[in-house]
Amino acid sequence: MNCKLVGNFVQHLEVMLSPGEDFYAEKGSLIYLENGIEKELSFNGSGLGRLIGAKLSGESLFIIRLYNISNQPKKIVIGSHYGLHPVKITGETMICHRGVYVASNNKVDVSTKISITGLVGGMGLLLQKISGNSTVFLDTKGTPISINLRPGETIEVDEDHIIALHSISENQMSSNWSLGNLLGGEGLSMLKITGPGQVYLSPGTFYQQANQ
Repeated sequence: MNCKLVGNFVQHLEVMLSPGEDFYAEKGSLIYLENGIEKELSFNGSGLGRLIGAKLSGESLFIIRLYNISNQPKKIVIGSHYGLHPVKITGETMICHRGVYVASNNKVDVSTKISITGLVGGMGLLLQKISGNSTVFLDTKGTPISINLRPGETIEVDEDHIIALHSISENQMSSNWSLGNLLGGEGLSMLKITGPGQVYLSPGTFYQQANQ
């Protein structure tokens, strides 16, 4: 399998599958595929929370398995809303914004069960967990901001800008809601994140994207 990102701000992903190989993509992300590629549709996650989250974020409830049944390499082209950012996970769980999952070279599990200290209102509803062994391609609204947090290092992050939190667990996150933040125009979406771990942020907000 060979994967290549093409473009700058608005990107697409070209995937060349060898005979017998498969690839996974969110329903609606496929631009085109060559003859010899078969499609299989499955539900991406489970539970009422998954349904509510999909409605809020605009993400698809379905994932497509694409597999090469021919005896020659075949191409698949996957699109995104803006840019694409690859993150490799090897059995760990990654917390990300709902709707940013676009594709992966292996099937991943999606869960909406997130418990973060001090959440109020609708906070946390636009976050989900992805786990598995795969390179995951995530949507990003602009060039990602990457922050490598050292142990004990803490930052405040607007939930609407989170692409992914890699090697960061829920107990490293807490709400930083305060009346001062609310009066200052920051709303209820500020989260406090403590390292170690990798933070990927989008310059543009995903909340606006989901409601366009």
